[in-house]
Amino acid sequence: MRYSIFAAIIVLSALAVPALAQDAAGAASDNVEAGAKVRSACAADAEKFCQGVERGKGGGMRACFTAHEADLSAECKAARMERAATRAKERS
Repeated sequence: MRYSIFAAIIVLSALAVPALAQDAAGAASDNVEAGAKVRSACAADAEKFCQGVERGKGGGMRACFTAHEADLSAECKAARMERAATRAKERS
């Protein structure tokens, strides 16, 4: 009896792993799409307000956009808000 329960737990656990992997892949895909949308929508703003700021994981571009939040185009603001929502969803 114990072995049957143990075997059932192993089988159910094995079935859950691919589903979790798909969720993680979907969230990563959403984040990549949101990032591309920000780059596209904010290209002119980046050129105007953040010229010379290095792009990448250092956060320089994000800090520049935050500093110029009031001056950014509506499209850029919307894309940044969408990406922030995607990141928040990814973290939860």
